[in-house]
Formats: sequence, C-alpha cells, structure tokens
Amino acid sequence: MDYKVITSHSPDQLTNRVNDYIKEGWKPVGGHSVVETHRQNRFRGTEMVDTIIQSEYSQTIIKE
Repeated sequence: MDYKVITSHSPDQLTNRVNDYIKEGWKPVGGHSVVETHRQNRFRGTEMVDTIIQSEYSQTIIKE
C-alpha cells in the first residue's frame, strides 16, 4: 500500500490534484484538513488595518 499527503494553497487546486490522483487509482482517506500557515496583522500607525492569513489545504490518499 502506498500513502501520500497532497497539499495545496487553495481548495480548488487541492480538488484538481486529488481528482488527478483518483484517475490514477488513488483513494482519499477521511476528509481534508486546513491549517493556518501564516498570519500577519497590518497596521497604519497604531491602527490595525487588516490581517493577511495564508492557509494550506491537505488530503490523505492511499493506493493499494
């Protein structure tokens, strides 16, 4: 059995990658995961303007 974890920076890209692997005989295991990889609060002077958040999406797949 082979085991892989597929990662991506967007849900659409992860979906496309997982679908490509499914066509090659791989099977998803469980649901997907999302983790925050970076968070940056941006300020103008002492006033917080916004927050930039970068996420990484992942899916475990297996092939028997």
